Amino acid sequence: MDEQGQNTELDGGMFGFTLPMGLFGWLMFLLGITIFAVGIFIWLPVISAVGIIIAGFSTPSQLQVKLHNIRKKMRPSEVAWQSGMGGTELVSFWNNERIHRPEQDLRSWVFPAPAPKDWHLENRYSPDAFSELIAEHPNNIGTPIPPLFSNSGLSMLIAYCMLAFQLVLIKDEYEDIYKLPIMLVVAIIWLIVGFISWKRLQAMHDTPTSVIRSAAIGNAELVGQVRNGIVKPPMLHVDGDHSKTVADLVSWNWKYEVEVEQRRMVRDSNGNRHEEVSRHWRTIRTDEGGVDFTLHDGTGGIMIITGSFRNDNDFGEHLIQWECNHSPNLGNLFGNIFSMLVTNERILGHRWTLWGLKLGDPCYVMGMIKPRTNEEMSYDKQVDTTLQNSIVYAVGEKSPGFKPRLEKGTELTAISSARSEFENIVFPIIGLVIGIAQFLL
Repeated sequence: MDEQGQNTELDGGMFGFTLPMGLFGWLMFLLGITIFAVGIFIWLPVISAVGIIIAGFSTPSQLQVKLHNIRKKMRPSEVAWQSGMGGTELVSFWNNERIHRPEQDLRSWVFPAPAPKDWHLENRYSPDAFSELIAEHPNNIGTPIPPLFSNSGLSMLIAYCMLAFQLVLIKDEYEDIYKLPIMLVVAIIWLIVGFISWKRLQAMHDTPTSVIRSAAIGNAELVGQVRNGIVKPPMLHVDGDHSKTVADLVSWNWKYEVEVEQRRMVRDSNGNRHEEVSRHWRTIRTDEGGVDFTLHDGTGGIMIITGSFRNDNDFGEHLIQWECNHSPNLGNLFGNIFSMLVTNERILGHRWTLWGLKLGDPCYVMGMIKPRTNEEMSYDKQVDTTLQNSIVYAVGEKSPGFKPRLEKGTELTAISSARSEFENIVFPIIGLVIGIAQFLL
């Protein structure tokens, strides 16, 4: 595609082998390769299997690489005009208080999207200036097909074969373990996960994306941009803290966690007592909410009833994360002291994580389009009965063979990590055959 997405080939073809992106990706890839080599050196294929899985899943999909390269060619002002700067900001040295924002958002716009100055503010249901679909709409760019083979799919198959080989090596020494249907159980789980992933991809391929201006009553797939609904989204104060304020969120959820250090006395195999120290993050509170918003694809807008998708949303990477060593909340402080005295636990840190969908974000919806009642429309001053899309709304209502979804991103980014039908179905079936053979023979 060119700058508007017309000439770049996005279909995967036969092979989709990629290298890691970013420092973390390369570190995980090298860690996986190291573990793989150690397993080969000490002749423990199960260790090598773990390493090859880490290496395989540390690499992006072919489509993710292509989308990343397209984003780099676009002018930031055209693509990510609503995005904040990523990275970690130190707020307080003494409390080690810091704010983290992801450096890249794989769910953000790939192609230029309308900026607020170009929105039809007089009537959110009316088409934008040129009545054209947004550049990233599936009707413009199509639905890419994943490559037949990818790093992650092949790594799973290789790891599975290594696990089977490990069982053969221990057959004589651990015959009871060898007789267990380990490979069969792993293959069944692999097949179930692959089938679910394949069904999700098929639903996207088989469901045509509706143009909002002419969207009909019934099940529909919609892609567009998040804009204001009847009311402007209120300011969100995460966990009631005004220092953690975020604007323009139409749907959100947050989680408050504490890092807990536990100390306990245990006995080893020889009967000797020693202290065991463990650390983990414990969830203390969560919350979610949102307001109805307008989804606009350039040809028109439609009301999305956010609350009806409460259990069917996916916002991808977190928006922002706050961390500190000591909570400023006195209740949390007394709770920490009580925990140390009674449960022998120590609170090492606090973390608040926010996910959400903001004004201007791309959005993918699979929902039921239903007519609005006269009473509902009476509260909306911008309803224009001459526009079909203004007298209907989309809700997250299930029906046979149809699962509602509300996701940050377009269809393009939603399928960017998908694997082919061959890797989702055929590879697990090969594993199933190996598992049956190992169990029976």
